[in-house]
Amino acid sequence: MCLIKQRANNPEQKALRRQQILNATRLRFTDLPYEDVNLNHIAKDVGMTKAALYRYFRNKETLFLALFVETLNDLVTAAEQEVHHESLAQAITNTLLANPVYCKLSAILHTVLERNLTFDEAKQFKQTLFILMAKYAQILGEHDALKLSQSKDTSISILMQVQQALIGVWHMTHPVGAIAEVIEHSPLDIFKQDFNKTLLTHIQKIVSLEVKQAPSNTIPV
Repeated sequence: MCLIKQRANNPEQKALRRQQILNATRLRFTDLPYEDVNLNHIAKDVGMTKAALYRYFRNKETLFLALFVETLNDLVTAAEQEVHHESLAQAITNTLLANPVYCKLSAILHTVLERNLTFDEAKQFKQTLFILMAKYAQILGEHDALKLSQSKDTSISILMQVQQALIGVWHMTHPVGAIAEVIEHSPLDIFKQDFNKTLLTHIQKIVSLEVKQAPSNTIPV
């Protein structure tokens, strides 16, 4: 990683430093749970003090929310390429599976990351989320399964339900501690579920139901 040893003084340097912080956070979060990601280590990775890091992000939550926004941007970009090559359910699933950091962040979004925010921080985050979700929904609306739909809300409804399914599936398929050990053995291994397969199954059901309910749609998913 390229480090800036001097204090960032102009907008370009500040933007670069901010991106370095996000990159370092993403790298550590890929292998560690949220609780074990230490801001001191991130600051050291970037080549700055923890106090300097706080000039860019007020606390750990706002840093990870910024990473969530970045990964959602990645998801939207991937959807533009994926949506025309697969069934709608498979296209959505593929973009999620290709972005495990987004999935992992989604699992703690409401219970951890959205806490300890000021009103302005919360408003800005949700407004940004709204814009990105609307863009994502517009991309999904270009899929053959939804092109004939007269309802503009269908894509949004699919995305909201997919997010709900993603959160639940992530927790159910990523057990920790003694539970993770217990379900390795029969007959309790019935509780051991594969994240990829389970997520696809849920998304297929969501898309199938929503497409059937959308008016004037005659193309199967």
